[in-house]
Amino acid sequence: MRYSKEFIRETLGIFLLLLMIFALTEGCNIGRPNDALAPMFIGLTVSSIICLIAPLTQAGQNPARDFGPRLVAWATGWGDAAFPDHIGGFFYVYILAPFVGGILASLFFVHLLEPAMKHSSVQCNCCDDGSIKK
Repeated sequence: MRYSKEFIRETLGIFLLLLMIFALTEGCNIGRPNDALAPMFIGLTVSSIICLIAPLTQAGQNPARDFGPRLVAWATGWGDAAFPDHIGGFFYVYILAPFVGGILASLFFVHLLEPAMKHSSVQCNCCDDGSIKK
């Protein structure tokens, strides 16, 4: 695949972002900061990922942010400027990679990290069904 490096970089960026969001919002994560600090840490994560990946792939990270302007540009007659490559590289890198990264992050978290958090020696405030005890 011609765009394999870019695909992997975008996938990794979304994987790390979602993993951080999951870790900061999971009730059984006893090491997470106060709920009021989660938005700050998520924002710092986004900033860090952009600083690392933007020089390599422009850090799309959001399929709608990439595809929406392309559709508008195409509809207003920009044709080749909206879709410059005819082999669909933009699709793999900026649309498919975030979905793959999101799916991988959710599977990794749900099947590996979350069970480890729920079975820790310290009592957490979550139930087996994922809801938080009152």
